[in-house]
Amino acid sequence: MTVSGDPKYADADVDAVEAWTVTTGSGIGVAVLDSGVATDNPDINPKVVARANFTTARNNEDNYGHGTHVAGIVAATSENSIGVAGVCPGCTILAGKVLNDTGMGSSSGLANGINWAVSSGAKVINMSLAVGATTTLETAVNNAWRDGVVLVAAAGNGGNTTMMYPGAYANVIAVGATDNKDAKASFSTYGAWVDVAAPGVSVYSTFPNHKFAIARQYGRSLGYDIGSGTSMAAPIVAAVAALAWKSHAGATNASVRFNVESTAEMKAGSETYWAHGRVNADLAVRQP
Repeated sequence: MTVSGDPKYADADVDAVEAWTVTTGSGIGVAVLDSGVATDNPDINPKVVARANFTTARNNEDNYGHGTHVAGIVAATSENSIGVAGVCPGCTILAGKVLNDTGMGSSSGLANGINWAVSSGAKVINMSLAVGATTTLETAVNNAWRDGVVLVAAAGNGGNTTMMYPGAYANVIAVGATDNKDAKASFSTYGAWVDVAAPGVSVYSTFPNHKFAIARQYGRSLGYDIGSGTSMAAPIVAAVAALAWKSHAGATNASVRFNVESTAEMKAGSETYWAHGRVNADLAVRQP
């Protein structure tokens, strides 16, 4: 595609539609460890195959909104004449609620969510959040990697180089955000510890069809609206990893991570922002 009619910014996306001619990721489970996934959005709720709550909230429902938006970016249903399509429309979602209804969470809750996702069969875990670095959390991350899972996390929105966790752990793919001109988003955390980037500005996705906190805070609409942040970039990378899992016989978490990172496109001027580049789904699924 082109942006604003300027060919200089051609193809500033991840080529997901092109990747779908190879695979849509059917049957690959992606754990979204977040604020839950709304049960009343018909574009994403049917994709949820497991739910768990690791917060003090009363139930698994997403009353914050963040998790539903993230999950839609991963796997919203395609070709159903409504809403949007996720980057991995064949994927299923394991909705682990680790953020409460005000968007707060803990390292221990996230660690419990990681352990649950692994035991529930997730191939990819997405964490669009940051918490304190603890031994318990690092152990859960390392155990998940040892058990063959790809872990992805948002790098943060501080516009600086501060390392955020779990993204900064070696066994997690840390994700920065680009804008629609393939430049670093102004808010994106960056630096040598950030592995890859993906679009994270005004990303359109699913939201709950009931009242949710982000709607009040940021004026978002029920059902569908935009969101910006490395929180939106990370699930794009998680979905690309899921597509790469499906497209390679005998794939391992190490080979999937290699495919995602080695096919990312490093744009001129962004060499100091992340280690690899902006991910490309089509290249990742076709990598030998």
